Amino acid sequence: MSSLPEAAHRPRQVHLVDLTTIAGASYSPTLGYLQAAAQADPEVAARCSFTRHALLSRGSQFEQVCEQVLASLDDPLAVAFTVYFWNRAKSLELARRIKQAWPGCHLVMGGNDVSYQQDVLFAEAPWVDVLVHGDGEFRFVELLRTLLRGDEDLSSIDGLSYWAGSGAQRQLVSSKPADRIADLSTVPSPISVYSDTELAATSLLVYETNRGCPYSCAFCYWGGATNSKVRQFPMDRIAADVDRIIRVAGPHMMFALADANFGILPRDVDIAQLLVNTCQKYDKRVDFFVTWAKNSNKRIVKMAGLLRDGGLLAPVTLSAQSFSPTALELGNRSNIRADHFRRLQTEFRDLGIPTYTDLIWGMPGETYDSFLAGTEEVLTAGGAPIIFPLLLLNNTDYTREKFMRDQKIVVRELPVDVSDPELTGDTVVAHATMTEQEWLRGLEFRFCLYLFQKSLLRCTLRLLHSTGGVRMVDLCELLRDFLFERSPDPVAHAIARNYRHSWQQPDRIDRRLIEGELDIEVGGGELYGRQETHYEALLHCLVKDRAGLERFLDEAVAVLLRSVPEESRPDRESLRAAKELDLAAGGVFRSMITGTAEPLDFRVPAELLVLLRDAGDLPPDLSCPAGGEVTGRIGTAPLHLQDFQPSYSFSRFVVLVWRGLVSPLREAAVDWTATGPPTAGPAPVTGSATSSATGGPVPVGAQRPAPGPALDPERTTGVHSPY
Repeated sequence: MSSLPEAAHRPRQVHLVDLTTIAGASYSPTLGYLQAAAQADPEVAARCSFTRHALLSRGSQFEQVCEQVLASLDDPLAVAFTVYFWNRAKSLELARRIKQAWPGCHLVMGGNDVSYQQDVLFAEAPWVDVLVHGDGEFRFVELLRTLLRGDEDLSSIDGLSYWAGSGAQRQLVSSKPADRIADLSTVPSPISVYSDTELAATSLLVYETNRGCPYSCAFCYWGGATNSKVRQFPMDRIAADVDRIIRVAGPHMMFALADANFGILPRDVDIAQLLVNTCQKYDKRVDFFVTWAKNSNKRIVKMAGLLRDGGLLAPVTLSAQSFSPTALELGNRSNIRADHFRRLQTEFRDLGIPTYTDLIWGMPGETYDSFLAGTEEVLTAGGAPIIFPLLLLNNTDYTREKFMRDQKIVVRELPVDVSDPELTGDTVVAHATMTEQEWLRGLEFRFCLYLFQKSLLRCTLRLLHSTGGVRMVDLCELLRDFLFERSPDPVAHAIARNYRHSWQQPDRIDRRLIEGELDIEVGGGELYGRQETHYEALLHCLVKDRAGLERFLDEAVAVLLRSVPEESRPDRESLRAAKELDLAAGGVFRSMITGTAEPLDFRVPAELLVLLRDAGDLPPDLSCPAGGEVTGRIGTAPLHLQDFQPSYSFSRFVVLVWRGLVSPLREAAVDWTATGPPTAGPAPVTGSATSSATGGPVPVGAQRPAPGPALDPERTTGVHSPY
């Protein structure tokens, strides 16, 4: 390229903007990439000054952000925005205000939500000047060089859409598509433009070791790099970056690896070991988050073991999205085999490594029955299902006009989480095999799954499933009706009903009800950035009083037992023992409110203890006697009460529970004695356990024990107390 003309004036301002939704996330990898690439060009570096704005813009903060950014501008050459669905509207509004204040400024957009969406974007925001598609680092450098020359002809730069001409001659032009960056060693590190102080201050640091994804799921748009070869950044650069990041990391930083499939490459084992070694080198511990490879294998088992032994929190995703063959076919998704899924669950559980399984509710081809069956597959394997409503993301196959027409897809713009009405997206609420009423029912089922199976009745549900041959999802369905229609606690009932109404009409969220229940846990009166706060508030309401919790659970289990034939019910002693353990789980939640451990006594048949341990409901290394009863005390693990803070400890723990990263009793502190002959250590897991109610084998990984009775919600047998 030709040299830029000499400039006698001061450098031109270039501002980079990322409106974030995460408090404390002052580091933006996208802004770092753009600035680092630009400053690597000597002429651009000499002619431009760069200012990054990674700013939290929730609620009333948006006006403050606008004022802050506008006040920093002084005849800017360009302002560039990275745009996702969660910040699109505010990014475009801030851009409009900038154009109004500085008409000569070039407004540049890029990012997942706007790439290849030029017609829609420029119609929505005609004040935008340039849209960069795909990998943007080097195109941004070329764009700046062209603008510095005063040249308005951008046709020589591949991968852009822009306004050309003026007045009546103004028209939208797109240059030819650009290739992806093949050699990532040519891309400067994004952390190179951040000071140590800036890196130490961020609560979240997102980092890539590669780009690309070999899969082509119809619902996913991973940076526009789906169905592509995985391109790798050099290991020496990764090692240098990781060393610096860990060295300066603050005490509560989350280090999120943005690779689409961590573990897909053989060298990923070395990266896992590098992270562990570097944390040990600097005596640091960071919260580590990754997106694991879609089909777990022995390599991932090895990597997860390395990270666990190194003290890094890295739960493993056993990815599924759906177990419906029809939904998977329509979604271009080849899934993990059910038998392999169960084996991996058992292997990770034996190693003490938490797992979770993402499921998407609302995929085309999914029915309500197939959704329940898939969730049951996860539960009976001892897994933790995380269920998300389906969002339509720009550029995915699901958004193709013919596909939407053929599948009769109905979309509403709704909050991704009803707790946060600001964060909205295009949500699928109906399609050819799912009505809108079924969609809402599925969200209510998810709510009850989190509340009862993951939190308050985990042991009792496992017992009823194992002895009565009843699917856990059917038990949760009964509890859905109990909670939303007949809950005996008026506050709990109000919160549940408001959850339903908020999905129907987001502006009906009763923030006063939720904030009034959570009280100090709200933290400054703002729920922005919190997740599943209806669930959090309802759980808070129930666990804060032990006697009230016991009454509520008694009535809930009575509802369940009325639908199970008497001959298939567990014996009363086993039900009593399961209740004690579930109340102990309530005590764990309560301790996260008070900051004080609350160990509870228990007396449990050894066979039940084995069943719960082998299913992942109790600590995996729990020793069990060969028979008789086990007595002792169980309570909150000391680790969970470290650095207790009344304003967020309960909230943080609740999120970890519904995300499947912890369960109330799996990590519990246990002090027990056995009244029967003890074994030398944990009984070997063989895929079965012995039920104290039946004395026979119960397949831990089976989808549904057979033969088993069907649930009858209308059946009544005069049961008043389940215990």
